[in-house]
Amino acid sequence: MKVPYKTSVPDGFGAGTVMIVRGVVHTGADRFYINLLCNDGPDSETVLHFNPRLDESSVVFNSLECGAWGSEERGLGIPFQRGQSFDLLLIASRKGFKVVVEDSVYHDFVYRLPPERAVFVEVGGDVQLDLVKIF
Repeated sequence: MKVPYKTSVPDGFGAGTVMIVRGVVHTGADRFYINLLCNDGPDSETVLHFNPRLDESSVVFNSLECGAWGSEERGLGIPFQRGQSFDLLLIASRKGFKVVVEDSVYHDFVYRLPPERAVFVEVGGDVQLDLVKIF
């Protein structure tokens, strides 16, 4: 799959929606990202910004509302390694996104914007994508 990758989610990312992302982190990777966007424009609000930063050994979670980023949340440790494959589940629950990496819950991100507003998914950065599936 070509990166950056973008696809629409016409019904939004409401509770019960699950996204599977399977890929490989580039061997020289610094960062990659998964964004859930409210529209396709450059000024889109971002319901979820998921940003593994291998150069900082952290994963940042955030939202962009009315042109301003909220406060960053960071997961504990980093479950991604350069040159390694990964399987990630992003699950929309009633209260927030549950992020599962390699069958282990990694982080819960409480909604700051209604998840139903997320109608585009964008994946980019230092990653090779093998699968993005939303159901």
